[in-house]
Amino acid sequence: MVLNTQALMEKDYFHVEPISQRIKLYELPENMGQEQMKHLEEIAAERECDKIIAYVRAGEETIVESLSFHLEAEVKGLLNGEDAKVYAKFLNPERNQPDPENVIHRVQEMDIKPKTLYSLPEDYSMVWGTKHHAEEMADFYGTVFDTYPTPIDDPDYIKQMMDDHVHFSLIYYNDQLVSACSADIFTDLNAAEFTDCATSPHHRGKGLLSHQYPMLETKMKELGIQTMFTYTRAISMGMNIVTAQHGFTFGGCMVQNSMIGTGIEDMNMWYKKL
Repeated sequence: MVLNTQALMEKDYFHVEPISQRIKLYELPENMGQEQMKHLEEIAAERECDKIIAYVRAGEETIVESLSFHLEAEVKGLLNGEDAKVYAKFLNPERNQPDPENVIHRVQEMDIKPKTLYSLPEDYSMVWGTKHHAEEMADFYGTVFDTYPTPIDDPDYIKQMMDDHVHFSLIYYNDQLVSACSADIFTDLNAAEFTDCATSPHHRGKGLLSHQYPMLETKMKELGIQTMFTYTRAISMGMNIVTAQHGFTFGGCMVQNSMIGTGIEDMNMWYKKL
């Protein structure tokens, strides 16, 4: 049976993300085949999405491969402890163009050691984000990002995120918010994504995100989360190095995946089993 549009939209595993022009499937629909695939492509076209991403369990690879998906990444332990293969199908072949400026090969050639943390620099302090901070956070994100996959410059959206199991860490320089990061919990998967990481330009190079990663990771362990994962901009040497320093494993490159910076960019996927 082919699930109709309304039935699909109500599924927790079905995510339409119009800003990044993609659809994500954290679980394959029942009886996934040519007919269901045709319907998914129709939904994608209606919503101007030209990339469909499927997070696939062991034994399901042949299903998506027969539907012209190809493997982009893997995340061990993502699906309630089960490993996931991340497949993509590009409905517009022109989007399937990897960025030659991806820094991952240079990062992999480095002898990266675990990050040794010291105290925050003088006049910096770190706190948990609350709804009281939402207006300030929205202004901060709006100044750091020209474009972003979610409307994170909207305080109401940030408050909704907090209601939906997203934990924010914030760093202040005196009374000015200068860095933020979040852990977005996927309750159905028992996994969490490190995301929404940003630092004001004048405060970069001080290792501020390296203080937030452990804070968020400790919180996730306390909540019983099994796996952390994150996407880093493929062209960002700093973010890829920081992620590797904190014990994450590179899982693959998601081509033309996320609206960030000046447009849709390649994102490197990393994961860490807690």
